[in-house]
Amino acid sequence: MGAIKRLVRFTGGSLLGGAVGTVTAALLAPHSGRDFQHRLRERVQRAKLAGATAKADKEDELITRFRGSVDDQTALEEERARSREEVAQAVKAIGLGLNVPGAIAAHEANQPH
Repeated sequence: MGAIKRLVRFTGGSLLGGAVGTVTAALLAPHSGRDFQHRLRERVQRAKLAGATAKADKEDELITRFRGSVDDQTALEEERARSREEVAQAVKAIGLGLNVPGAIAAHEANQPH
């Protein structure tokens, strides 16, 4: 029972320390609040794009492997196209500086037809 109690205390202390560190870093950052928020949003958007790209690349690899095992070069073509479309939407949303998919829908709604 003592080990579990120590683990819980350690985890709680770690979370509290992380929160205090985050707040301290935000308050002592050399950038203004708006600039800090802008930079943070950009980093999150780049991370989302990197995640979407990595996911699409892995799906492509798995689809290629599957096609070789079933000897059908057109298998899972819809899934491959969907995966690439997700990456394209992520790139487009980052170009708009907004989040997917709401930003794309809003952007397209404002475009003249």
